[in-house]
Amino acid sequence: MTARSSRRQVARIAIVVLGLVALGEAGHQVFERLGWQAGHHAFHLAYGAGAIVAFCAFAARDVRRHGLPRLTWALRPRTTPTHDPR
Repeated sequence: MTARSSRRQVARIAIVVLGLVALGEAGHQVFERLGWQAGHHAFHLAYGAGAIVAFCAFAARDVRRHGLPRLTWALRPRTTPTHDPR
């Protein structure tokens, strides 16, 4: 990925995030001013669900592009105990 494409991707993500924040705050204010407590709480739940969907979409895109993540290290048990259990 080049520096130019990285900046472009960061700009796209920033625009989406700022738009979602503005939309979220506007919806939050509408429900609060109208006194719709159930709508207010449902909006928070829907907003959180949207964040989960967005994260899963980004993760799926990354896995599609780069494959499943692989661990490049392994845990090996010590051969000698570090202290005497007695």
